[in-house]
Amino acid sequence: MKSIGLKLWAGMMALVMVVLVLLWLFQIVFLESFYTRMRISDIKNEGASIVKLLDDGSKTEFENRLDAFAFNNNLSIEMVDSGGNSIYITGATGSSGHMPMIRNSARVEAFQEVMAGNEVTVPLTHPRFGNKFMLIGLPVKISGELTGVLLINMPLAPVEDTASILEKQLLLITFILLIAAVIISFIMSRTFTRPILEIKRVSAKMAAGNFTDRIKYSNKDEIGQLAETINYMGQQLSKVEQLRKDLIANVSHELRTPLSLIRGYAETIRDVTGNVQEKREKQLGIIIEETERLGKIVDDILNISQLQSGYFSLNKSRFPIMKTLAAVVKRYDVLSQKTGVQIVLQGSSDGLVEADEARIEQVLYNLINNAFNYTPGGGTITVKAIDGPKAVRVEVSDTGSGIPEEDLPHIWDRYYKAEKASEKRAVGTGLGLAIVKSVLEAHQAAYGVESKREVGTTFWFELKK
Repeated sequence: MKSIGLKLWAGMMALVMVVLVLLWLFQIVFLESFYTRMRISDIKNEGASIVKLLDDGSKTEFENRLDAFAFNNNLSIEMVDSGGNSIYITGATGSSGHMPMIRNSARVEAFQEVMAGNEVTVPLTHPRFGNKFMLIGLPVKISGELTGVLLINMPLAPVEDTASILEKQLLLITFILLIAAVIISFIMSRTFTRPILEIKRVSAKMAAGNFTDRIKYSNKDEIGQLAETINYMGQQLSKVEQLRKDLIANVSHELRTPLSLIRGYAETIRDVTGNVQEKREKQLGIIIEETERLGKIVDDILNISQLQSGYFSLNKSRFPIMKTLAAVVKRYDVLSQKTGVQIVLQGSSDGLVEADEARIEQVLYNLINNAFNYTPGGGTITVKAIDGPKAVRVEVSDTGSGIPEEDLPHIWDRYYKAEKASEKRAVGTGLGLAIVKSVLEAHQAAYGVESKREVGTTFWFELKK
């Protein structure tokens, strides 16, 4: 397979060759015929214009114009009457005082043809020196009557001389263009292929699992945009890889503790306390709690996977938000008594919101669980609904230790934990706030967090009415 560099080089060389061929064709091969046709046309037009002066009765002006015309164009011109007699001759003349080849039979034939009412153009060659001429015959009409012939002898030698000069110049130009084309095409191919090879190298490393390497290309062209895109992809893949490692580390850590407890108490019941009812029931209760914790971990992992992969759809409806808040808060009565953390519901909004009620309940559970995790005994959790003109704002506030400012941008990340939770914490997996973020973004709802150290934290979100 040919490389891009070779294709660029070949394309550039082909373009230069086409340009050179066209130059040679039009400047050498077609020059003489093209120039001759154009020159003859100009001479005929100017000659006809001068002849019209006779029809206007300006003989002196006619002679002056004819002399200047012959001198400026290196022509031999003869004015002949209808009987074949020379009336006026100007320009270069032969040894006999007549225009060159005046007795040539071609001149006689041209004269007769013009007297028949036609313009003629006859190519001639000097019998001795081989010079080429063009004999042009124009009819002279006065008052509409054919009274004579204007014979113009135009040498073609200047065209041949010009073609010879151009041929030498083109040889030099061809050599210079070929050298320049080789150098420029090589530089261009290197310019294009070097970043492509760099992109290939970095992409191969990424495919092998190394996401740290980056493409070094600063230009802002299409290749530069591709390089930026691949660098961005590498950054995202690096984040995904880090999340994967965190997932393995955190899940293994989260699963290890309940599994160890379950196994330990199960072995104790089997080997030691199986016949002691009080101890057996207490240890079985711990086993049940840990299995519920395991189930919560699995459910959260499944939820976050479905939410972030897009494999779920919202089932929106209109429902009273205060009723939903009251039902969720009611379920924390037992945990509130157990932990000594008071949970309070505030607000009296009668407005209906448009959302997926089951998912919003999931958001509330995760926010309240998070508040219990970080609120010490004697603290308070406040769930509040604030009615607005277009939306209802829901706030979950606690009187815990607060979140450090440097941790606030990261709390929505999976498995991120700012600090250890309270000893009286509820079940937590490190996925709660990531689930909250995914659900609220699916609703296109505004959300955020405000926190002060040793004062508390408030999580909030808004649902459209």
